[in-house]
Formats: sequence, structure tokens, C-alpha cells
Amino acid sequence: MTGKSTVILVFFVSGVIFSHELRNRAKPDEAISGSNFYALSSNKIMHLPVEAEREITDHRKSVLLNGIDDEIAAVLEDLRIEENDRYNSLLEDILEETRNPSIATRIYGLWETTSYGAGLNLASNELVKVVEDADYNPAAVGAAISYLAELKHLKSQDLLVEIANSQDSRIAVSAIRAIGRMGEIADSAKTERLLDRLKTVDPFAEEDLAAALIIMLGEIHYEPASEELAAIADDAGAPPIHRKFACISVGKIGRASDYEIIERIYYEADNADLRSYALMGLSEFPNQDITPVLVQALRRDSSWRIRMAAAEKLTDLNSPGVHELLRYKIVNDPISQVRIASIKTLGRSSDQDDWNFLIEYYTDKQNPTDIRLAALRTLIENKIPGTDEAIFSIMDELWEGDEGRFLEFTCLEVSKSEWTALAPVYKRMLDSKNWIVQVYGIRGIRRSSITSLRGRVNDLDSDGIDERVRREVRFGK
Repeated sequence: MTGKSTVILVFFVSGVIFSHELRNRAKPDEAISGSNFYALSSNKIMHLPVEAEREITDHRKSVLLNGIDDEIAAVLEDLRIEENDRYNSLLEDILEETRNPSIATRIYGLWETTSYGAGLNLASNELVKVVEDADYNPAAVGAAISYLAELKHLKSQDLLVEIANSQDSRIAVSAIRAIGRMGEIADSAKTERLLDRLKTVDPFAEEDLAAALIIMLGEIHYEPASEELAAIADDAGAPPIHRKFACISVGKIGRASDYEIIERIYYEADNADLRSYALMGLSEFPNQDITPVLVQALRRDSSWRIRMAAAEKLTDLNSPGVHELLRYKIVNDPISQVRIASIKTLGRSSDQDDWNFLIEYYTDKQNPTDIRLAALRTLIENKIPGTDEAIFSIMDELWEGDEGRFLEFTCLEVSKSEWTALAPVYKRMLDSKNWIVQVYGIRGIRRSSITSLRGRVNDLDSDGIDERVRREVRFGK
């Protein structure tokens, strides 16, 4: 945490509650969820007499309303990291008044992270500036476009198509990528315009623009683009990055006659990187079972990129030997990326033996730390039974001495979860002698909205507790 983001909570005893605070306060007995949960006080924080009324001056709100731009930017960055939506409505007013593109960019980034729908019209207005050739900032427009795409604001799609033809290639690329993220275009005539642009753009002078068009046409599964994309994939003179992306887009569109083109690239290309993209493209074709190809690639190919792609794309875990192959690669492959990809794929299994394997791998201190933590992430993401007991076993082992910081790293991963079944783990984290483990416990409780532990967290804001922990309780950091 930087000095700029450090804030002080000031308490006032007062009989007057200002109206601007009422909008952001909840009654003591109301349930408060998400990142708002611990940004408010409880009756235990100050230990004042019950007859004394109190008002909390929200320092963050004060900074947002009255601070200089650097201070506001620091608060916005903290809120984004926390995924804290408490001030989103207030930020609408700030966005409309600010002339600082850095502030606007951070506001849109926070709204994207917290899926805030009420700001979509403001973001659309940024696009109108581009279409009308008014004064605009490319960074703010790019952030607005990303926000609109994340929330799939289809009403802004006409504006995005217009901007895709902008002479400002940075803005055009952002708009094209956003269209792909939305996954569809209702007006086929507008899609045809984008395909025409791909056909006419100079692929070397406008490499990023062409790459964005190639990806987007695959994301929206625009079949009329198949011929052009297959030609790019098969053109040895095309920019290498265009060939790679075209392999995947051809597979996503899935025209059966193009399968042999991508298959030939996979088997015959000299460049291993291109071959890995061709393999991923083959896996995208519907109604094509390439499990044998993926198994052979994972088992034998000398390129780690191809082995990693094969591990990521293996979806048929019922094929003979797949479970054993993935376990073998997790333990023995010389490249960590391949081992981690294999862990993620095995985590999708419904087989109890695979679950036990991942738990045992995570708890075995002889295994590399990064791979063990990847196993933990997979256990949590897939909510695999027995994960809590595995974490408790690590706590028992390292509670009094965490020299390698593995317990700390474990708690960091746990704090990112929204799995309420880990409530007992969070509760024990609050009892740690390590302040950072306590902080991770508070964050996990807040992220998972575990209201039963609210009082236990608030109790940590008391004399004798590390100030960094107390600050976490007060501000939800």
C-alpha cells in the first residue's frame, strides 16, 4: 500500500448526521454486503458510551469530493484493487466535472471491475465525442470502450462500428476488440464493412488494426469471413501474428472445409509457435473430436508451447489414459507452464481420485511452491471437497513458523475466493500472529460476504492489535 493510499479515519461525537452521509450509511442491524461490509463502523469500534451518538467522517469520500487529482487517483486505484463499489454513484458527478483523463480512465476501470451499470450512458457519451470529431482523450475513450464491452452494452454497438473506421488507429483497435468481446453484431451490413476493412488494410503498416479485425471476426463467428481468414492463416508471407490469430478465428467460425488447412499448418509448419495456435484452432472446430491429437501433442511434442496448448484444450477427460497423462505431466514435465495447465484441466474432473491427487500435491512440501499454489487455486476455483481440510493441514504445519512464507501465500490465494465454505479457514486466519494473514482473512470474509464473522472482524479494531489490521477493519482495505 502506498503512502498516497493511506488514510485516517476520524471519529466525531455528534448529534447531527449530515444528509450526504446518510446515503452511504446503513442501520446497524442491516446486512451489508460486498466491499461495503467493513467500510462502515460497528458499535464496538470506539467503545464509546451507548448514550453518545457518533458520526464517522468518511475520509475517502472527503478526498473524492475535495482532494487534488493525485489523491483522487490513489483512492480510485485502491477501490479498483478492492473491487469496492461503495462510491460508484458519487463518481458519476466527479466524472462529469473532471477534465483530467487519468481520473476518467480510473473511474471507468473501477466501474468495469465492479460491473456498475448506471454509468453506461456516460461511457457512451465518450464515444459520441469521437464520432462527432469533438475534443476527446484516447485513454479515456479506450477505458470507456472496455467498460461498455465488459458489460455487453449492445446499445453502443452502432457507435463502436463507426469508431472502428476511425483514422485514429488506437481508438479503432479498441472499438474492434470491444465488438468481439460483445460476441455479436445485429446488423450484417455493418459486419460486412468490417470484413471489407480487413481486406483493404495494409497488414504491415496497420498490424494491430488487422490483428484486431481477425480476432473480432472469429469472436462473432462471421462465416462470410472464413475464406479471407483461411487465406491469411495459410499465407507464409503474412505477418506471423496474423497467421496465428487467423488459425483460431477459422476454428471458431468452424467451416468444415477449412479444417484441413489448419490441420496441415499444425503438422507441417516449421514454427512451433504457429503450430501451437493451429492446434488451438483445431480444438475450436465444432463436431470435431481431436482428443487423440491433443493427447499425442501433450505426451510427445518437444515444444512446451504445444504441450501447454494441448493440456489447456483437453476437455474429454473420459478418454482412456487422459487422467494418468495429466497427473504424469503435473509431476514430471520440465516446464512449469505445462504443469500448471495440466493442473487446471485435471481440476475440471469429477473423479475423486483426481481431487485427492490435487490435494496431496498441494500439501506435499517437496513439490515446487508455484505449482503447489496453482493446485490450491484450482481446488478453490472448482470448489473441490476437502480443500478446507488441506488448508488446515498447512496451517497446523506452519502456524508457528512460516519461514518460506508458504502459509502467507496460501492465505493470499484464499483471500481472493468467494467460497463461503472456507469461512472456518478465514476465522482461523483472524487468530494469526502475522498481521498480513489477519488482513487476508478480513479480505476473504469481506469478499465472500460472510456476515456471521462480522463481529469477529470488528473486534480486531482494538488496543494491542497491529494498526495495519485495524486500518483494514475500518476501511475495508
